Amino acid sequence: MKKLRILLVTALAAAAAGIAAAAIAAAPASAANVEITPGASSVTASTSDSNVAANAVDKNYSTRWSGDGDGASLQLDLGSSKTVSHIKVAVYKGNERRNDFELQLWNGSAWATVFDGLSSGSTTGLQTFDFTDQAASKVRYVGHGYQVNAGGTGTWNSITEVEVWGPDGGSPGGGVPADVLDLTNWKVTLPTGSAGSPTEIKQPALATFSVDPYFTVVGDAVQFRAPVNGVTTSGSSYPRSELREMTSNGSANASWSSTSGTHTLVVSESFDHLPAGKPQLVGAQIHDAADDITVFRLEGSSLYITNGNTTHYKLVTSSYTLGTVYEAKFVVSGGQVKAYYNGVLQTTISKSFSGAYFKAGAYTQANCTNSSPCAESNYGQTTIHNVTVTHS
Repeated sequence: MKKLRILLVTALAAAAAGIAAAAIAAAPASAANVEITPGASSVTASTSDSNVAANAVDKNYSTRWSGDGDGASLQLDLGSSKTVSHIKVAVYKGNERRNDFELQLWNGSAWATVFDGLSSGSTTGLQTFDFTDQAASKVRYVGHGYQVNAGGTGTWNSITEVEVWGPDGGSPGGGVPADVLDLTNWKVTLPTGSAGSPTEIKQPALATFSVDPYFTVVGDAVQFRAPVNGVTTSGSSYPRSELREMTSNGSANASWSSTSGTHTLVVSESFDHLPAGKPQLVGAQIHDAADDITVFRLEGSSLYITNGNTTHYKLVTSSYTLGTVYEAKFVVSGGQVKAYYNGVLQTTISKSFSGAYFKAGAYTQANCTNSSPCAESNYGQTTIHNVTVTHS
């Protein structure tokens, strides 16, 4: 490891932490984007142990590429010259370590460095590193070891995932949510309508529906926003912009049991904005015929998995950074709910229930009685990049 580099980076880290975090969790690029990450056969590494290069593009947070030593690199061959707009990296043990690395683009004659610094040290999920769009035929991650949040350094360079993104020529917010997410078996509840009767959009109307800013395409994902003064359902005092699981091509409410079959929800999303005064927001949940069973709930920077009315049942992380994309996963089978965060099991809840269904979006846990101002400008917001449900 380059000792001088580490000493300089360490000295500047405290002063730069706020700026670095803001840059890493930057808002989505101004234009619509498309992922251009190459397949495993086009990814190589200068060195590795048994954790090989292909692991960095397998969409599995449980695997990783690891290369030891200053300058260990991972290279992705794009096949031809393409415009690259940003790169996403998920760091192994990224909530304990800050990787020191460079991101470089091959412009046909030389490597151009587009990022040189540290990861956030606050998440194991994907972190976005944005820069001016540039043409490149290859992308390279060059590692310089890591710093441990609790103190110390290491020479290993380990990442669980890397993604390369480029513009697709579209405009901001182009298309409708159903162009981005498979909404065949969903409906959406919005924070609009009349008191106690919010707007609901079902299939087939949902296939062509969008409403800004509550339910709209932003970049390569779908934005869900619920202001504190939004319309609520009769059974809740909090507004939502949220998907509700359906069945039969969206024509009937989904309803299943925790003791029969296996039921799985996977959501790739970020919490982007929290209401003032009571900064609490639900991003994904399981509901039964009467009430919620468990949810992913952000309170400030603390992300929890709940168990019924026990809102602080499992602390996932106390240092969540707004804008960080993470994966929430529920697997329900045999009277148990297993909850995963970025592929890692967080807790198992034993509970028998029926009439169940999944939900995902922005369910703001604040209203005009406990959050000010009572206005559209005060809201909870999430962005969902992917959502899948399977039953077996």
